[in-house]
Order: sequence, then structure tokens, then C-alpha cells
Amino acid sequence: MVRTKRPNTPGPAGTVSPRRNTGPMDEYIATPSDLRGLRPADKMAPASPGSESAGETSVAGTQFSELAQIQAELTQISAKMLTKADTGTIAQELRAALREELAGLRSDLTALEQRVDEVETAAQGCEDQHRATEIAVTRQGNLLITLRRQVEDLENRSRRKNIRIRGLPETETEDEPLHACLCALFTQVLGEAAPEEIHMDRAHRALGPARRDGSPRDVICCMTLQDQRDMIMAAARDRPSILRGATPDADP
Repeated sequence: MVRTKRPNTPGPAGTVSPRRNTGPMDEYIATPSDLRGLRPADKMAPASPGSESAGETSVAGTQFSELAQIQAELTQISAKMLTKADTGTIAQELRAALREELAGLRSDLTALEQRVDEVETAAQGCEDQHRATEIAVTRQGNLLITLRRQVEDLENRSRRKNIRIRGLPETETEDEPLHACLCALFTQVLGEAAPEEIHMDRAHRALGPARRDGSPRDVICCMTLQDQRDMIMAAARDRPSILRGATPDADP
């Protein structure tokens, strides 16, 4: 049997058949064009029409239950969410609470300001009083110094008119007052120069109890006139004893 050559007929216009290189391994290698029409074999058994509808129904029921659950959760969330009215009410309550707190703070601040003003006023008054007290104390101190000097001067002046008579027996004053006894004594000392009246402010024995040895206590008299006192002391210097051992002394 003789093989005849297949005639080379041209392909349709516009198509060019790709050229292939032939070789001994071509029958074992498939080209992409050969595999393009092939599909893998399905290993699953063909499903019946009833089973497909049942599966679709179960899937739809599951999806519906999930949707219902989601809707219920959304309803709960929306119920818990605040509405515009609730937000306005809360805002009003917050404003009222803030106003009340601010009013309390203002009242407290006002009370504190009043107390601070009172404390400042009291402190200012205490400071003024302290200054006045310091001025008064300084003034009183200066006045006290002046009074002390004046008292010392008066004491010195009063002592200058004193005459102390030592040795005058205390029995001499029992029958007559001490003032009359001293006037008679000074008249005797002055003699003819004695004035008509001798003036004395006071006269007394030295303070204290009578002496145990029986010696008389000194007699101290304060003359009213400095001239009479000087006259008596000048006349008594020449007479050591003027009456029973009594002697005048200028020592106050």
C-alpha cells in the first residue's frame, strides 16, 4: 500500500499556523494549546435536584437567623443609646449642678474675703494701738523720770529745812506738846533775836520703839521758813548744849 502525500492547502485568510519543531519527544510533551480544552475530572457525585434545594433552604434559614440576631442586637444597642432629648436633659442637669457648685464657691469666696477684710482691719487696729501704746509708754517713762527728779528735789529741799535735836529727854514732852517744847527751846537759843512766832510744819520723834538703854530718841522738826532755820543753826553752833544736853544738828 502506497502512502500518498496530503496536499498542502492554504489556511483561511488572516490565520497563520504556528511553526512547531518536531522531535522524538513531541509525543510525550503537551503544548498549552493542547491543555486549553482539558478540565479536571469532578470527583464529587452528581447531586440530585432535591438535595440542592434542601441545602439552599438550610443556608437561607441560617442566614435569616443570623440577620434576626444581628437585628435584635442592634435594637438593644439603639435602645441603650442616648437620644437627643436625653442628651439635652443631661446637659441641663450638668449646667444646673455646675451653677450650684459655682454659687457655693462664690459664697465661700465672699465669706473668705469678708473674713480677710475683718482680719486686716483688726490687724491694722492692733498695729495702731501698739504704736499708740509705745508712744504712751515712752511719754510715761519720760514723765516718770521728770517726776522722780522733782520728788528728789522736793525731798532735798524739805530736808534742807529739817533740824534734828539729839539728847532731848522724852520726859520733857510728857507735860506739854512737842511743838510747844521746841518753840520754847528755839526761843531760848535765839535770845533777843527770836521772832514773835516760830513756824514749823511738823515735828516728831524718830520712828521706832523706845531704846532699851533709856537714851532718848532724836527729835526731827521741819521749819516752815528757811531763814528761821538758818538763824537757829547759827545760834546753836556756839552752844553745845541748849537744854539738858540737847544739841541741834543740821543733819536731816
